[in-house]
Amino acid sequence: TVRVEGIVDHTSDFQGQLHVTDMVFVPHCPFFLFSAFYAILERKQSLFSGEEEIMAEYTYTVEKVCPVCGEKTHVTKMKARLITLSTDEDFCVHYKDVNPYLYRVWLCEHCGFAADEKHFDPAALSARDKGKAKELLEGRTINLPYTEERTTEEAIRAYKLGLYFAEKLGWPLQKQAGYRMGMAWVYRDTEEHEKEEECLRRAAELYEKSVMTEHYPINGMSDNMAMYIAGAAYYRIGDFEKATQMLSRIMSDQEIRKSDAKLFERAQNLWMDLREKKAEAEKAN
Repeated sequence: TVRVEGIVDHTSDFQGQLHVTDMVFVPHCPFFLFSAFYAILERKQSLFSGEEEIMAEYTYTVEKVCPVCGEKTHVTKMKARLITLSTDEDFCVHYKDVNPYLYRVWLCEHCGFAADEKHFDPAALSARDKGKAKELLEGRTINLPYTEERTTEEAIRAYKLGLYFAEKLGWPLQKQAGYRMGMAWVYRDTEEHEKEEECLRRAAELYEKSVMTEHYPINGMSDNMAMYIAGAAYYRIGDFEKATQMLSRIMSDQEIRKSDAKLFERAQNLWMDLREKKAEAEKAN
């Protein structure tokens, strides 16, 4: 007998092809079966290598020291040559061939600490936060091995861990809202609309609460920008009343027109789109 090791694949990308772990061929088996089998493997490997080449064009792996456990861990970074296709109302940027929002939250392979690049830094993490994170991780096993190319599920798990630490460490609501927006943008790319809308609503609520309770600027973001993003998120989920409340606060402040003309113009354009959407909704009812 001849034992041939195959590749298991249960995705829809290879429908109609052989899915095997072990195949045993007896000497009397026709030769064309060998040829067909290897042809399938060659095609599958060719498709995989093509995906890897695309990812290698836009990403690379680096070693970073985890700010909590001190171990070296691998993270994926994006190369500079990303090709922008379009930008949505809420600043979600669509790129050619790659979705960088999959890699926004870094994760330690050893202890499981998760944060964005700015906070995944021993110099940026305070002694208090480091100690608290160690307490949160004590006795827990988080099995998320490093992969340079993340799936949607892996990205969402990383975001949820990042959000968990942000909440437990008492980081700004603005930071938590940003993680929610990142999750929404991941779901947008995969067209999981219900999950996207849920994340957008949570993000908008967090931004709204943040503007009322936190002192801006935070992480380089102004309170006006936070209000705009909240309004844009409400707009995208069809909550036109809440969107109107957020955008009207920007439109009524003439100081913003002077200090941040681009944001004011963006808010003005979205306000006009919002009026049209509201008129269409009222006519339909």
